[in-house]
Amino acid sequence: MMDYCQSVNVFQGNGEIDLPPAQGIAAKWFFIKAGCGNTSPAATLPFGPMSAAPYTGGYPTGSTNHKMNSFARPRHFDDDGLLGFSHLHQSGVGAVGYYYNYCLVSPHYGETIERQPILSETAQPGYYACELDGINCELTVDRRTALHRYTFRKTGGRIRIDFANMDLHYPDFESRNAEVRSLRIEGDLILSEVFAEGVSLFFAVQCKLPKTATETYVDLSVDEPDEVELKVAVSLASCEKALAYLQAAGGFDESKARAYDIWNKELSKIRIETDSDEVREIFYSNLYHSLVKPADWDGESFIYDKGKPFSVDFTTLWDMYKTQLSLLFLIDREQGEKAVETLLSCGEALGQLPNNIGLSARTKLHAEQARMLAEYVLLTAYRYGVKMDADRLLRCIETDIFADNKKDFTVDGVCQSHTWMLDMADGCGLTAQLARERGRDALAERLEPLAQQWKMCYSEETGLLKADSSYYEGTLYNYSFRQMLDMDERITLAGGKERFVELLDRFFGYGQPDVTLPTDPTDYEPVAEGIKLGRFEGFNNESDTEAPFSYIYADRHDRTCEIIRSGMKYMFTTGKGGLPGNNDTGALSSYYCCMALGLFPVAGRDLFLLGSPFVKRAEIDLFNGSRLIVETDVVSDEAIYVKAAAFNDEPIDGYRIKASELLRGGTLQFCMTDRPTK
Repeated sequence: MMDYCQSVNVFQGNGEIDLPPAQGIAAKWFFIKAGCGNTSPAATLPFGPMSAAPYTGGYPTGSTNHKMNSFARPRHFDDDGLLGFSHLHQSGVGAVGYYYNYCLVSPHYGETIERQPILSETAQPGYYACELDGINCELTVDRRTALHRYTFRKTGGRIRIDFANMDLHYPDFESRNAEVRSLRIEGDLILSEVFAEGVSLFFAVQCKLPKTATETYVDLSVDEPDEVELKVAVSLASCEKALAYLQAAGGFDESKARAYDIWNKELSKIRIETDSDEVREIFYSNLYHSLVKPADWDGESFIYDKGKPFSVDFTTLWDMYKTQLSLLFLIDREQGEKAVETLLSCGEALGQLPNNIGLSARTKLHAEQARMLAEYVLLTAYRYGVKMDADRLLRCIETDIFADNKKDFTVDGVCQSHTWMLDMADGCGLTAQLARERGRDALAERLEPLAQQWKMCYSEETGLLKADSSYYEGTLYNYSFRQMLDMDERITLAGGKERFVELLDRFFGYGQPDVTLPTDPTDYEPVAEGIKLGRFEGFNNESDTEAPFSYIYADRHDRTCEIIRSGMKYMFTTGKGGLPGNNDTGALSSYYCCMALGLFPVAGRDLFLLGSPFVKRAEIDLFNGSRLIVETDVVSDEAIYVKAAAFNDEPIDGYRIKASELLRGGTLQFCMTDRPTK
């Protein structure tokens, strides 16, 4: 097997954006969101619960020196450095209301814990290391266990294990401490129950050093220069379960090698050929960050009965549902089935499908973001052929649609936000189609009138969404060009194809002046009010990332190609500054991977839209055992337009192909040209 891990930069997107100066159409786009990718360099496994990384208290993963920010360039701490290493991290999110960072392990000298500058650091998939003053620190992981190795080069070394550590710690953020319900020492072992965000976490720690305990932390003494190993395991069920995980873990070097092999196997499911070392690094770094979440806490649900699959960290489902979870369903049978079971079981237990599932009992958090996104995820999985009971799926969706919290739509017919109306209308339409297929005609008849309510959200005068609504993280422009279930009717409402293209052109900046972004972070917040500029956000925020593909329905695929290729060239690069905005649990990373392959999955539907691929060849091992090959005859900065496309030598019309066809396996061929095509 090739070494795909060698092409991964674990640090990609961990810092402030540092992108190539935008040119051409990309120079017309207006960033509104935070100028950092917010990824974590944690040692973790694909979909692994454990993620061991430096803890700085920085926003939002705990692994940066960023203060809390919502717009523009991050602001930074005056006192840089880490406070130790924590074990549970979010991935690329923004302000989601809760952060992990439990069980802080702090190697240090002296009596007090102070920030220590990171003198150097390195990482590879499944491994992180850094050099502090007099201490070399290494971290790796097993499935439920993190392994630490510290080399103390001076006398007087100490390690503190603080079970109460939680959230982010600096003046701009309201920090909360976890409640340590129990803490006991049993020889080489430390066992603790931590209660935070309404959830109990059980830790088992193993280390041979002398120990002194308080109610919330344990101090270990190193005294003489030495190499020290320490293991930390976690469970959502019991300390005994955590201890079993700990005892099953191997040694440090064995676990490090195994983690590397596991990552290589996962990354090898998509094998690309490209002449560009930069594209190869960006692709596999993004594929890596696409496969970190959701975390597999199999058998340890705190929402429904234990013993069933349980995946956590659908933290930003409103972003993940577009490409990240679609990519997961394409290539990973086990995790796809576990994600489906988690969503269905949560829906049954809660009486509604949540927008957010994390290590928090606040399952209704972020209900204002969107509506019925879990339905789109489940319907995507169903259309791809992921194993599930279709009748159970329909029952779960029916319960959610007609829940009390959606009566504004199902009874009153008008929601606070037009985006909710669009979410629910198409969700009802997609579900009605499945209900007809399953012989549930009565359910379909209830849903089909609801599926038509989207039309009241648009203005026939402007062809855009109406202004009399709240729009989350954007304006009416950012949501006016999503792919609706009935795109023909949507385009007719806009005044026809020519008028629809005019609206799209204005949104993407064709014929408009370039945008100059403020360089001072303090300038951004007032400017961010808009976003009233009504311009595309340049892949900085996922709210309008499907919009380039709406040109396809108006016979202007050339515009789709121009926008995608320009965006991938100027909005993604290598290194810590290589992502254009919050990665949002793999949403932006997976988008890049899909664009490299020339495929955009339309959530909830049996449909892929074709883009402009920029790898020569790719082999994709599909979850069902089939193989999809993507071939591009010419890859260059000039030949960005698709002259023709075929699947298994059959021409593709309209740049659209059924997902169910692709998933049978075969060869997707792109014939490229440097001349615009329609």
